Amino acid sequence: MICHVTVNTENMEGTIEFYQWLLGLPIDRRFPFGEGGEIVFLGGDETKFEIISQPGVPVKAAEGVTIGFAVTDLDEKIKMLDSRNIPHSPILSPGPMAKFCFFNDLNGVHIQLFQGH
Repeated sequence: MICHVTVNTENMEGTIEFYQWLLGLPIDRRFPFGEGGEIVFLGGDETKFEIISQPGVPVKAAEGVTIGFAVTDLDEKIKMLDSRNIPHSPILSPGPMAKFCFFNDLNGVHIQLFQGH
């Protein structure tokens, strides 16, 4: 079982705001980390989304890694991305029971939004 997925950021407040805005992820825990850094866990009862900020530590998105989030209305999420001019892939549908799209968040992390029927 996956406990959490971690993203590093230089913009903690912007990252929190983005994921709360797009996915409604609540802050579960928030605490200081190291010399002026901070850790925030987002999410409810599901796997947590951990965000780490450490001053002076360069942030680099992982190559070849995608974080997938289940959504109930993919079309609405795409409208939200469009409202902020966030580029995304076309909707992909490998079969009648699923559709998804991809985009990069403000940290360069590759994100998939998935709607299953």
